[in-house]
Amino acid sequence: MSKIVIISFITLLVSLLPHSALSITTSEKENLITIRNQVFGGSTLNASLTQTTLSGETPPVFPYHLHDRVLLTWQIKPSEIEQFASAIELPPYLSVSKVSSLTESKLHRRFAAWLNKQNGSSFSLFSQQDKHYYLMADIAQTSGAEQGLKVEWKTFVTVAGSTQIQVYRFASFKEIPGNDLLELNTLTPSEITLDKLKGRIRSSLISTSGYVLELDIPIGRSTQGKTFSQAYLDAAENTLGPKGAQTRYYYDGSSVSARLHKVKINKATVSSTFPWSEYAHNLVEVIIPKDDMSFMAQPVTANVTVQSPALGPADCYNPMIPNSLSKQYACLVASAFGAPDMGIPPTPPQKVFESMFANTPPMYIPTFYFALQDLYQGLSTLGGISKPTLFFELKTAPKTIFINFEINPNKVKAFKKAFLPSHFKLAKMRFYPEQKKAVYAISLNLYESRGANLNGIRAEWSTYVINPLEDNPKPRFSVIEAQSNVGGLDPLYTLQRLRNGDVPLPFRIESIESIIQSPNPTLTYQFAEETGIQAYLINNEHNSELNIDIAYPTNSNQLFTKPLTSWMEANDYVYWGEVAEILKYDRQVMFADLMVFEATDKDVIHDTTFAEYVKPKPLPIVVWLGGQSIALQPWGNLESIEPE
Repeated sequence: MSKIVIISFITLLVSLLPHSALSITTSEKENLITIRNQVFGGSTLNASLTQTTLSGETPPVFPYHLHDRVLLTWQIKPSEIEQFASAIELPPYLSVSKVSSLTESKLHRRFAAWLNKQNGSSFSLFSQQDKHYYLMADIAQTSGAEQGLKVEWKTFVTVAGSTQIQVYRFASFKEIPGNDLLELNTLTPSEITLDKLKGRIRSSLISTSGYVLELDIPIGRSTQGKTFSQAYLDAAENTLGPKGAQTRYYYDGSSVSARLHKVKINKATVSSTFPWSEYAHNLVEVIIPKDDMSFMAQPVTANVTVQSPALGPADCYNPMIPNSLSKQYACLVASAFGAPDMGIPPTPPQKVFESMFANTPPMYIPTFYFALQDLYQGLSTLGGISKPTLFFELKTAPKTIFINFEINPNKVKAFKKAFLPSHFKLAKMRFYPEQKKAVYAISLNLYESRGANLNGIRAEWSTYVINPLEDNPKPRFSVIEAQSNVGGLDPLYTLQRLRNGDVPLPFRIESIESIIQSPNPTLTYQFAEETGIQAYLINNEHNSELNIDIAYPTNSNQLFTKPLTSWMEANDYVYWGEVAEILKYDRQVMFADLMVFEATDKDVIHDTTFAEYVKPKPLPIVVWLGGQSIALQPWGNLESIEPE
């Protein structure tokens, strides 16, 4: 049965189910899209106007997608590393580094996590074995932040004074001139082809200098038992480019659990006349994901000191000459917006960028370039062309914690009926390897965040669901209650306000207060080794109370472990009813260090929020030992929802 027929059948079944209060109508969907685009698009423009994009307070992030990706990997002989480094004109502050294989099995990933705990033991010697120098050719059809076919040549490096291994992209070729996340823009097109046919994939590159890369690779329909390795994901997370360029790539399950075609490497035909290929003696891996891969890209640029309060758009016409970077950027923003009330039209983007390149000090050109790109991304969001993006971080003080409660088996049916869209399934979850039994659960997540629209303490209660209408249905987070000491905006509360007639329609940004949930001043949260964990809130609307006072665990009661991949991939879609935030994350999420411990009888854990559905004693408490960096598309699945 084809995928289209299966999806159609599921859609038919869903249409026959009774409608849930969490389902949305066509008009509600249209209103939510309008609200999302105006609020979050406006937030992006506000970051440009207040120059927080420029200062680094709200760094821009851009969606980036790869289709029909092919990653070729050759080993380089240790005796030829110096010649290879010279051939790729490696900067003197970088050194080519050895890494483990780019792919690994799930068993190997679990073994590597265990090895990571064996500091000082003889077992740790295994982690130093089987590492090599590599050359990579990365080929894909790109969309989002970049467009068109692209071939990138890469290797692994370390920066002088650091032990962190990173990917270094030393050459790039594009079919379509335009944005480049590590070179700002590429003006010269190259001849590139990429054809994924039945049973094989063919590609070719002819550079403007006449160098050629050609490949013809037979691929199987079956999936190999490996996926991208943690070593590769960690190194690729912060990718370096020439002249000090750097971009962070936040990823999701399409990378961590990518399904890879089986490839008979001995039947692959690959030839290259590029000068560095002289040192690529042994093609060791051909990695071809079966599905598209999605990222959020965050260029790393020099921060600019801005005035406080920041300058608004300034008059940018002669003879006025900006006497600071902050004023110069304000002028560019003013030029981009124009002054319609004065009969001054917006300057075309090409002219704005030409002015920026001509007048900006070289060190700050990337900062201005991507800040302006973010401004136009905000305008595109306001116009309904692009989806909005956000970036936020979870602080390390106080640490993030999860208090997980198992749902009583005799309450599962009632809970699902009360809190899930009718076609969603409730999913069981295991949180870490040592937890033997998967359970239906409600997770209380306490954290403090910083970033666009998300500065403050939050308490979120989530369960785990499967939406059968996803392309690849998996367990996902589903937030069923949230409180914050600074207020917030979420689609469930907005939908409720729309249904109550509390939101003026058609929606205008001036009405934003009508959809902002009021802060809860009673919410407090502290975490310290000396005093333990305390949290408190009163929710008068739902007549519920949270009171937590937990002693910091003794050494003998501490388990140090990692989260299970399935739990972290539940972050890919964080649902609020049918509407989902689409998240991308870094190693601090997927491969986080956790401390897990059992609460004692002396600890106070009093939570009446969902007390009628859960067992009174929580599962072991999970503590995040590091921070988290998260990029997302808020309400990102709205367009794909089938309304009532």
